[in-house]
Amino acid sequence: MRRKKNSKRKLELTKMKLFLLCLIVFIMFVGIGRSIGEKLTSKATNGEEKLAENEEKLELERKRKTEKEKEIKNNSEKEIKKEKHNEEKEETKKDTEVVEKDVQAKEIKEEEKPIDQEKEPSNDNKKVAYLTFDDGPSVVVTPQILDILDNCNVKATFFVIGSLAEQNSDLIKREYNSGHAIGNHTYSHNYKYIYGSVNNLLSDIDKCENVLKGILGDDFHSAAFRFPGGSFGQKKQPFKDVLKNKGIGYVDWNALNGDAEGHNIPKDRLVQRLVQTTQGKNKVVILMHDAGAKKTTAQALPEIINYFKNQGYEFKTIDQEALNGF
Repeated sequence: MRRKKNSKRKLELTKMKLFLLCLIVFIMFVGIGRSIGEKLTSKATNGEEKLAENEEKLELERKRKTEKEKEIKNNSEKEIKKEKHNEEKEETKKDTEVVEKDVQAKEIKEEEKPIDQEKEPSNDNKKVAYLTFDDGPSVVVTPQILDILDNCNVKATFFVIGSLAEQNSDLIKREYNSGHAIGNHTYSHNYKYIYGSVNNLLSDIDKCENVLKGILGDDFHSAAFRFPGGSFGQKKQPFKDVLKNKGIGYVDWNALNGDAEGHNIPKDRLVQRLVQTTQGKNKVVILMHDAGAKKTTAQALPEIINYFKNQGYEFKTIDQEALNGF
């Protein structure tokens, strides 16, 4: 009986040990599982964070790429604009050089021709000098010439280029308010364009006229028109015919100071050339220039004015009445 009880107790102890062992093993597995779960969760979280970080990096890279593309595009556009501006500047420089060379050649060849090939100036004995200045206004030379004219109480005629008048409207107003005459010398002074067709010339004349009206008022009308390079030669005949039909008066010159032959020509040489080309003429229309490069023209002007005064000339501006006398 006692053995039986002992055997039963041992069995219960064994069961208890087995239960405790199972419990320990269970707790261990639960702990390990939790640890693994935490690690997996941590890895997943880290993965998500890394993924989000990578996405942020990619987004940042995309933004940088977009900004870089915009910068490249803007730089390209700026470069294109700069190149275009330089091309236009170079083209304008070439046109100016061509114009000056063409004017120089025409002046040398035509300097002794009359004001208009079809009509001689009036033959009366009254001496009249018409001082005319082409290719302005310019910010340096034009004010100097205006100062000299004011000091000498002499009026002149300025044949202005419309594109330059737009840039120097104050000088146009000063010329007009000082009692000088203002003539039309085309808007562009681009020989290739204006002499490309009759319509081109008329369009350029109208454009210049509109610029002057915009500065001086709608009632303003140019005193006269002067062909860039003069109206000399048979090639200009169709252009002259159209202007005549439209009632646009034009005037050339029968004397000059030679300032179109180059830059910074010594003033004594300019005066000498003028004296030579005015000999034996009672009415003289003198070609000079107030472009920016003609600084010595302003320097020679006081002596030129004194020469005409000493020779008994009266100074006048070109207007419709004067045109009728040519």
